[in-house]
Formats: sequence, structure tokens, C-alpha cells
Amino acid sequence: MMPHHHHHLDQFLLDQTNLDSKWFHGSGLYEAPNWINHGGDLLNRRYAAKECKIGPETVSNLWLKWTFDAGRDITATPAIYDGTNPMAPLCGKRACRSTGLNATGFIANVTVPVARATPTIADDDLLIIGIYGPAVVIALEREMGKLVWMTQLDNNPAGVITMSGTFYKGGFYVGTSLLEEELSIDECCRFRGSLAKLDAQNGAILWQTFMLPDNNGNRGEYAGAAIWGSSPSIDIIRNQIHIATGNLYSTPERILQCQEEENNQTVPSQPDRCVEPDNHSDSILALDLDSGKIKWYRQLGAYDVWFFACNDLLTPNCPPGPNPDADFGEAPMMLSILVNGTWQDVVAAVQKSGFAWVLSREDGSLIWATPSIIARPSFSLYCGSTQMNKWTSDQLDRSFTNLAIFVKEAGPGGIAGGGTWGAATDEKRIYTNIVNNEGKNFTLVPSTKNITAGGWVAMDAWTGRILWSTGDPSNAATNGPVTVANGVLFAGSTYKTGPCHGERLPKDGKCVANFLDAQLPRKKHHEASNWINHGGELHNRRYAAKEYKISPETVSKLQLKWTFYAGKDITATPAIYDGLIYFPSWNGFIYAVKQCDGSLVWKQSLHELTGLNATGFVLNVTGPVSRSTPTIAGELLIIGLYGPAIVIALKRETGKLVWLTRLDNHTTAVITMSGTFDNRGFYVGTSSLEEGLGIGECCTFRGSFAKLNARTGAIVWQTFMLPDNNGSIGEYAGAAIWGSSPSIDIKRNQVYIATGNLYSAPERILKCQELENNQTVPTHPDQCVEPDNHSESMLALDLDSGEIEWYKQLGGYDVWFVACNNLFTPDCPPGPNPDADFGEAPMMLSSFINGTKRDLLAAVQKSGFAWVLDRDNGDIIWTTEAGPGSTEGGGIWGAATDERRIYTNIANGDHKNFTLKPTDINTTAGGWVAMDASTGKILWSTANPSNALASGPVTVASNVLFGGSMYKTGPVSMISRREEVAKLPTSTP
Repeated sequence: MMPHHHHHLDQFLLDQTNLDSKWFHGSGLYEAPNWINHGGDLLNRRYAAKECKIGPETVSNLWLKWTFDAGRDITATPAIYDGTNPMAPLCGKRACRSTGLNATGFIANVTVPVARATPTIADDDLLIIGIYGPAVVIALEREMGKLVWMTQLDNNPAGVITMSGTFYKGGFYVGTSLLEEELSIDECCRFRGSLAKLDAQNGAILWQTFMLPDNNGNRGEYAGAAIWGSSPSIDIIRNQIHIATGNLYSTPERILQCQEEENNQTVPSQPDRCVEPDNHSDSILALDLDSGKIKWYRQLGAYDVWFFACNDLLTPNCPPGPNPDADFGEAPMMLSILVNGTWQDVVAAVQKSGFAWVLSREDGSLIWATPSIIARPSFSLYCGSTQMNKWTSDQLDRSFTNLAIFVKEAGPGGIAGGGTWGAATDEKRIYTNIVNNEGKNFTLVPSTKNITAGGWVAMDAWTGRILWSTGDPSNAATNGPVTVANGVLFAGSTYKTGPCHGERLPKDGKCVANFLDAQLPRKKHHEASNWINHGGELHNRRYAAKEYKISPETVSKLQLKWTFYAGKDITATPAIYDGLIYFPSWNGFIYAVKQCDGSLVWKQSLHELTGLNATGFVLNVTGPVSRSTPTIAGELLIIGLYGPAIVIALKRETGKLVWLTRLDNHTTAVITMSGTFDNRGFYVGTSSLEEGLGIGECCTFRGSFAKLNARTGAIVWQTFMLPDNNGSIGEYAGAAIWGSSPSIDIKRNQVYIATGNLYSAPERILKCQELENNQTVPTHPDQCVEPDNHSESMLALDLDSGEIEWYKQLGGYDVWFVACNNLFTPDCPPGPNPDADFGEAPMMLSSFINGTKRDLLAAVQKSGFAWVLDRDNGDIIWTTEAGPGSTEGGGIWGAATDERRIYTNIANGDHKNFTLKPTDINTTAGGWVAMDASTGKILWSTANPSNALASGPVTVASNVLFGGSMYKTGPVSMISRREEVAKLPTSTP
């Protein structure tokens, strides 16, 4: 099982520059992610993906900035969130003492309950951590450290929680371990390792899955299989969680007899007949997130019955050998690799045996284990030499030839490891420590040099080939986890001064910097959220809720930091995730660039990815293009094409195509909307360019909204907004769904959308409107609008079935297409034809209405009207005319809300008089409006200072509204709540 020595860091010591922080540097704002558990994120990669300040050239310039003395050793990776570093020192400070528990007596020199796990950030306001005896999990208020709840997961007196849990969607997932293997031969053992899901709000156990058959508390049966290393990884596409387990402490007599008969040294990569199917020791497993059911498992340790009293195989009454104690001291990492030309989603973990394993996430099948043959380079590696600088990292990695060297593992195993506490990956390479506490010969590949200290190893993630190994310069064991960031591997030593080493990557693994007692800095910093679709998140609010550096006082000081030229216009809000910005351009490419400096990571041609050509309906476009914000869906990037109506999924790390799905075969159909991803489903609407056809050709397209399986692209359901016209002109057509991102209500299991105008209607509707012969008022029901006409409506659909739960028609009669923009054109439908689409999906918010908090939806129409509806039934709460409407808007592309106010652009495409309420000042330009979210009262309106249209979506952050202008230089305006306007410079100062 686990080693119980500590990493001797009596003080928590920090460098000058944070690996994961955010600060102003010169005129630019630098951002890197929070670190929410031991593995850093749901993928457990220990990869600081956003880091770009620290690199091989700068890492040696780091120095110690400050010291925090916790009183006793700190053995856990700190969590980082909103500028604070929660940590768990081996001392009974306030958090553990607040439980009222006492020490269990199993840990030497400890008189109170302690924690040794990385705290887990949960729901922004909670900190959840396990206690290292008894096996209790506690939740604290993150801001104050006050106890919220406490749950015991195992009543065994030796039970402990060593693993750092993972939080996802209200659930906290963590494994149990214990110190029972320290007992005597006559006392050991009864404990069975388990993984549990807890309700993060109250600590209730939702499910608990044990790794061994029930022993009913009896010795001489199965015991062990603890789950204790790093953080479980969560695959939101497959709805599964990945763990790895420890060795057996005891086993039934039949298994001992089996091993006596085998009487050989079990090879870990071979099946072992003494391992029964329900023995999940030394295994990697995938469990269902909802039920805890084991979906697949792979046993990788074979027969391995070990506890301390039987460390010497010659001790009487001990189980037969071999007993390698080949735990997994870490949970699997999630990554994607190219296998025989096909991208595969895999998990990777390194065992205390020193073996690295990579398995398919689909079924647990073995992709590779640390290979038996690696190659020696035919040239010498000189760090910084001219020869070295001619080679790219991939060329270096794949140019090892000539002399073959036989190896059995990444490095020597042992009771303390082998690999333990946490490997790391950047998806190109897998990095691990090799503890080597037993001082075995450790061959540093690609050389033949041997050392007896610990060290670190880099393997090709696709093949398992060892690229380099390097020894600990302080000649000690290397028990600490590793972390990778921007070409540098960070690793700790157990040498008495606690050095941290930075290894250059990927070239040769040579040490580029040593830091005595150096850890991560703690600076006043804050992480702005990832921006996962057009609306930013599930609520479609376009609200940067975590932003605090930018404010009304600082916004005027912003300066242009970098520029990236894509070749043609970029009209989509970029998506942001893990330090990368993703966006399409009208040149037919989709790009990934670094957020910190604008450097290109990858670009992909939509034509080359899909094999499609331009539809001919988009001017000046020679191939397929996209104008939508890409949607982050776990490891995928999903985006729609602006003709044909196809959705594609790409690997987020590389841009490689995963799947392609067509949602509508209509020749003019397109995808304009940015979709929303949730719980394995991708939700998106269809639109069309059919409005541009002539009077005799228009129209047959019907807007629809679809749910796709995000993993495969299969259509789960598709709901149309109009009755079937069977492809005939003169029936219902239109009701496109094209603006911003649909919002998802987890509580009600609903998704909210808004629709566009009709392109055509049946003759009976046209006659009805002739009889009405009036100007339809949007706030009144219209008898010419039939119940199954969902044009210009807000709707709620069931997430599972696509059934319409409720709808509210808000546009009245509105049959419009381009050829009939002039009402006097012959053979056109009767007016009025305001073209009052919803060019955006509804936003979700909650606000007090007459003293009662209500869950609401808000959207602004191209008519200039803002609407707020009740999420329960679609009832109108209020409506306000925010500004003049037009075919170009009114409100269009995306409003924003901070739940106190609703903000919108007013494009003012027809240059009408726009009264800047509450004043009586008029403008004929576009502008922006703020309304009280509870009442709809206009709080302020302000004109576009460049005297142009204001067609772009708005975004709110820390009391500053950001809005774009159609003026030729593309200025961005920033409006404070006091209606003060600043412009962002558009050239480098």
C-alpha cells in the first residue's frame, strides 16, 4: 500500500512567479487557472496548461518570495482558488479540530486528527477534504473555514482518507484507504477499499462501491484494495469516473493455495489464474457517475498480498510470494492519443512497480505498457547546442535509432515506488517520478548510466517509448508528484532541504533549475472563468462573474496586448479554455491560439477536415465556413458550419475531426447558433439563408432544435418549430433558431430557446391578416398566430425528450423575406412584416418580483423589445421597449445580465431616432441600454461614441459593460454603471 513517510517541508515556501496565478504584467493581464484538487482539474493531468511566463528560458530566474510556517510538515499539493492556497499541514488546526474527533492512534507523533490530502474546491463556496484517520470527509466554508458537514465513509478504526477527491455537478467523489496493513500477522486484515459519491451540499452518501467481495468482518478473506492516490478523473462524455487501487492485505485460503501451486514470479502484464474476477486490487477501473456501477476494470498487479509484518517473505505464517506491494499510488490521468492513425481516448497511470499503463477509456483494453524495447539516439544531446536547436521536439522524440536497450519498466519499483502520488501529462508525453527508495540500479535512458537515487522519466504518450530519464541531482528519493507547465517539469526531492527541480522539456530532461524549499507563490490573484460557448456558460448570461481586476476604476488603463491575424473577418465570440482561445474565421479555418501571447497552437481548414465545398449561398466564400462560437465539450470542440447545416466535433488539443453530423438536408440550411454542452448532450438550433431567395422560390425551410450525443454525433432528438410542409411552397416556413447559445436549467431539466420570423405562411393565415388589416402589437395575442406556429417565440424543451414544455409567442404575425422587404412589391404577403426575430437565446437569472424571488428568462428581440418570462410556465413578468427595432436589430446576437440588470445593444440598423432614456436626448446611431432586472425600468442608455451601429453582443464584468461598434476601426466601448464610456485602444502604444 502507501508509504507513510512525509515530504519534509516544515515551511510552505513560495517562488517569485506563480505557476498558477494571474497578475498585471506591464500593460497586459496574465491569467492562469485555479488548481481545484490534487490533479488540478477533472482530468487529473497535473498540467498547468495556461502557464506561459515560466519556461525553460525563465525558470532559473525564479527565487523565493515568501515563507509560511504551518508548524508541521505539509505533504499535500495545495489547492489554489481566487488567490488563496488552502493546504493541509500534518497538524490539527482549526478545520480538523472542529470535528470533535480525536487521533486514532495509528499515526506516530500525532495527537489530533489530521489531513494529508489536497483540499477540493466545490461549488465556489466549499472546501472538501478527507481526514487521515478516522475515514471522515468534512466540508468547510471556503471563505471562513467553518464546518458545514462531516461524513464517515468507513467505520474500521484504521480507516483513513488519503485521496484528494474530485467535485463535479454537485457530487464529491473520493476513495477510502487505511493503516490496517501495519497490524501484526494475527490482527491483519478486514478493511475493503471503496469509492463513494457524496452530495457536496450535505455530505449524504449517494453511493459507495467496494473493490472486494464482502468479508463480513472476518479475517482470512479478501481485504485491502485501498484507493488512496491523487484525484479520480472524470469523463463527462462517457459519464464515468476512473480510479486505481492498491494491493491485497489478505486473501482467502483458496487463493493462497493457488499461488503455492503457481510457485512462480507473476509477471504483471500476464493474466494470473489466482486473481478472481471480483478482486479489484492493483487495478484501474471505470465507474458510472450516477450509480457507482463498475463499467470496466483491468487487473494489472496479479497476485499481490502484502502487509508490513510480512515484508520479509521468510517470516512464518505469511502468505506465499511474490508480494511486490505494487499499488497504484495515483489515480489515472485522462488524455487522447493517436493509435495506428486513429484518435483514442485513454487513461494513464504509473504503478509503484515502476510500470506505466495506458488503457482505452471505452473498455479498459490495454493500449500500451512501458515497452520492453526502446532505442538509443544516434547523436549526442547537448542542451542549448546549435545542433539541438535545429530539431523540433517531435523530431527529437521520434529520431531515436540504432542501439536497442532492453528495459522492463519506466524505473525500478519498491514499497514507496516506482511511480507514486501523481504523474503528469501534456498529452504528448507522460511524466512520472521514480521514487527508488530502496536504492536499486536505475538506468537513465537513453544512456546506459545507472544511479541508485530517485529520478524522473518522460515517455511518448502515443507509444510508451521512454524519451529520457534523469536522476535527482540531490541524490535522494523522489516521492513527490510531478507537474508539467510550458516545457518545464516540476518535481520535488526528499532531500532534507526539500529542493524543487525544474526539468527542461521535451528535449532531454536536463535539470534547468534547482530551488531549495521552493513551492508555488501566493499572490492576490483571481481566475476569470473559462468561456465555454457564446453565452459563456449554461445560463447564457455573458457575465464574467469572477472578474475583479477590471473595474470602472481600472478599465480605462487597458491597452492592446497582442494581435492575431486570421486572414479574414472573425465575427464569433471566441471560446476560452485552459489558456487557449478557439475561434473560426471567414477564411474557412478554425484556430487555437494561446491566451497569454496570441501565438498559434493549431489551425484547421474546414474544407480539409470535412471534404465539403461552399454551398454558393454565402458571398465571397469559396469553401465551408463557420461563424459560431465553438463549444467546449470536455476534450472536444463542437461547432456548426454556416452551410451546409452540419455540426462537427474536433479534438480540442489538436483540431482533428472526431465526427460530423448533418442536421438538415435543405440546400440553404446553416448552423449559426453556438451550441451548449451538458451531461453528454450537445444542444443546437438550425437556421437558413432561404430568406434570400426570390418570391417564386421561397420558402420550405423549418427551424429545428436538436440534441446530439456529444461523443458520437448521433441525433438523440430533433424538434421542429413549425408544422411539416412536406417540402411545399405556400405553407409554414421559417422560425429559424440562430442566436447566441441555448440556456440549460438543470433543476427543471429544460433547455430554453428563442426563434425567428416566418418566411411564408399558409393562405388561410395571409387571409386572416388581410382581415385584421392592422398593425400587430407584440404584447397582445394575435388571432392569425396558430398554436403550432412557434415563430418569434420563447420556448422550454425537455432535455431528455425534446418535447415542448411551454412556449410564448411574442412577435405576432410576421412573414418576411428579403425579396418582400418592400411591402408594395407584388405577390408579397400582407404586412406588417417587421422581421422581429429573436437573434439571441434567452438568459437565465433569478430576481425578486414583488418581494418573492423568481426564476426568470430574459431575451431582447430585434424589435427592440426586452422580454422577461417565468421559467416555470412562460408567463410574462415584464416587457420594455429598450430602443428602436429594425431588420438588423434592436437587440441582436446576445444580451447580458449580472442578475441585477439586463444589458442589451440596440443596433439601430435603420438609424431611427433612439431616445437615450431616462433623458430626452436622441441619437440615430446604435447604443446600449441597462434595465432593472426586477421591473424592466430603463436605468440608462448610452450612444455608440463612434456614431455607428452597435450590432455586436454585449458582455458584463465587474460593473463594466463591453460593447462593440461597426465603425471601420472596430472599437470596443466600455460603459460603467454611471454611464461613463471608455474606448479600448486598437493599436499597440
